[in-house]
Amino acid sequence: MQTIDYPELARLSRMLDERKPYVELIDGVPVPKVSSKTRHSLLQLEFAVWLRTWAGERGIVGTEWRLWLVPTGERRSSLVPDVAYVAKERMAPLGRDAYEMPPFSPDVAVEIRSRGDRPGTIRRKVELYLAHGARLVLDIDPATRTIVAHDATSVRSFGDGDRFEHSAVAGLTFETGELFDAVERSR
Repeated sequence: MQTIDYPELARLSRMLDERKPYVELIDGVPVPKVSSKTRHSLLQLEFAVWLRTWAGERGIVGTEWRLWLVPTGERRSSLVPDVAYVAKERMAPLGRDAYEMPPFSPDVAVEIRSRGDRPGTIRRKVELYLAHGARLVLDIDPATRTIVAHDATSVRSFGDGDRFEHSAVAGLTFETGELFDAVERSR
């Protein structure tokens, strides 16, 4: 087992974050994070608020938070989910450096699709999140008004008229259309 070199990860993080648009590392390959537009940004905020309200004191919710899923080796992966939730008990033992750039997937990762996102990239990100500890990955597609929920054993789709519920976020329930309608009302 390799020791995580946090000064090296901090250096790499600064280097990646200096580039605009932001860059994620997927299996060691730099992939520009697609620049978000207004609708994307509003969906991100809306979902972050709902997730934060649900989380309460159980954990922390952040947006555009760099996480190192494979912090060592040549094929490192560092993703920046649109919204992330991590339970407090997973964050508590982390030192200062690890707290700022956790070396694991969030419990819940939310990716909101943008026009330029490639399906293969989204698929690989979902695989990486789940392989490195995520309990739930939500792939939100504003164009189709759908949420695809991925966990270790299943994939479920929620569209307009569906009530979102998932055991990984027990108690977080909402009408899927409400998420998209809240953004449309801001127009």
